[in-house]
Amino acid sequence: MIHHLSLGVHDIEGAARFYDAVLGTLGHARVWTDLRPGETGQAVGYGPPGGGDVLALKQVAQPAADIPGQHIAFGATTHAAVEAFHAAALAHGGRDNGAPGWRPDYGEDYYAAFVVDPEGHRLEAVCRAVRPGLGATTPTVVAFERRHLPAALALWRSIPGIGLSKADEPAALAAFLRRNPGLSFVALDGGELVGTLLCGHDGRRGLIHHLAVAPARRRRGLGRALLDAALAALQAQGIDKCHLMVFADNAEGLAFWRRQQAVDRVELALLSIATTTRHGD
Repeated sequence: MIHHLSLGVHDIEGAARFYDAVLGTLGHARVWTDLRPGETGQAVGYGPPGGGDVLALKQVAQPAADIPGQHIAFGATTHAAVEAFHAAALAHGGRDNGAPGWRPDYGEDYYAAFVVDPEGHRLEAVCRAVRPGLGATTPTVVAFERRHLPAALALWRSIPGIGLSKADEPAALAAFLRRNPGLSFVALDGGELVGTLLCGHDGRRGLIHHLAVAPARRRRGLGRALLDAALAALQAQGIDKCHLMVFADNAEGLAFWRRQQAVDRVELALLSIATTTRHGD
């Protein structure tokens, strides 16, 4: 019904920084910019990458008033994206108006978070994925926790193209999750683990490992949902690019990543070195 919306903001540059971060967690981007420092009538627009604007911010002379009953709700594909939206808003000057969680008054599957932007606009992110335990069959994406490790290892061992090493022993994986909280995710279907993605970063670049979906659950968007959750979590921490490794003979895996617009870095060579290696001259 609504084609696009516009919001008036007094501090256009500050608002742009806020919405760059917050909407980025939901897969949206700044699609056009009309910033002319010191001048009036500045504006920016947001929407799907490569598309037109759905939301525009337009400079106004006075800060927006807090209008009772007015708010904007953005759709999120995963619960993790709702959580990333909330965290990014608070990290960029927004105020909490309702922590991420289930809102049974709005529906059994209603998972949302509420914030107020620096200009006073009330915002919400909502995911209508099925709540675990309701007997539905739609998988949900949640944070990867230590208790998921046995089922994750069983899934990885069952899928060709997943390379396992000492780094995939339970103690090492638990340490990885502790060092990279909130960046790895699993997909659950009625309590059964059907997908995984491990993710971490070194402060500059992210690195993705073991994106895997059970064969019987493929072609349903689970791989993309897991990836979207991890990319949103990385972006919320200021990481703008991540790397991943795929076996050269894994044609299905390579095709998936290329569909996600991952780029083959043919100008680079991947080298590995053991920490126990003795260095020569």
